[in-house]
Amino acid sequence: MESWGLDPSSNGKPEPIQCKKCGKDKPIAEIKHPITGKKRWVHCACPCEIERLENEKEEQKQKVKRNKIEKMLKISSEMKNIQSLTFDSFEGRKGTERTKNAVMGAVNNFKDRQQKGLFIFGETGNGKSHLTAAGGNELIKQGYAVIFITEQDLFKRLDATKNFKNEESFHEIMNACIEADLMIWDDFLSSQTLNKDERNYIFQIVNGRERANKPIWFTSNVTEREFSSDGIQYKLDDKGRTWWRIIGNSDCVLNTASNHRKAKAMAQALGISIDEYENRNY
Repeated sequence: MESWGLDPSSNGKPEPIQCKKCGKDKPIAEIKHPITGKKRWVHCACPCEIERLENEKEEQKQKVKRNKIEKMLKISSEMKNIQSLTFDSFEGRKGTERTKNAVMGAVNNFKDRQQKGLFIFGETGNGKSHLTAAGGNELIKQGYAVIFITEQDLFKRLDATKNFKNEESFHEIMNACIEADLMIWDDFLSSQTLNKDERNYIFQIVNGRERANKPIWFTSNVTEREFSSDGIQYKLDDKGRTWWRIIGNSDCVLNTASNHRKAKAMAQALGISIDEYENRNY
């Protein structure tokens, strides 16, 4: 409201005031004074002014979102290669159907899934990274801030922050991993053994994102046997708590497709098509 105007019991409605922007009369309303309870006529903000303020608010909101997205993209690994990965460019192969459906479903229902993530595992080179990156790119188009990072790159960059000359700080990387709308953690558990610092990095990110109610999409080359073994849970901590926290917050999908790079090389060596080789070995 622009002013408390006049008491209606004395002078009635005030004269209209024209908006300096659109030239139209500003609305006039009769309201109660919050303290005295007396009714007064007031000049209200012009609809064009309200629209302008709402547009400015939305523009600021979008600017913050764009800055956040740009920040996540800078943290992401091999961004130029990742941006070219789409669902359309993915070559559908036997064994990838459930993975593709799981990722597309997570994209379509991202707003309603809360912190529910994905844990996609299976043989190396069978399309896990391509499909999760494709899903991440779809979400970036929708305005979400997504970070895609390989485990080795993440550990390397966090370790590098111990050097005071490093361009990235520990908190910058860690905050990006926790604040992103989605984190795609590629090649999870790619190391046979994890040192104390690496275990701590994993716990901080997993715990931080769980508290922030934000999902992680993991891809991992662990085998079906390794995934179901009792020993895998103790790779992350002596109690197995971090592993079960990850699994409890994820839809787990075994990608049964074969190693595409291996299939391509073997098909070439045998002088047959990739489909023929994979059908022979499926």
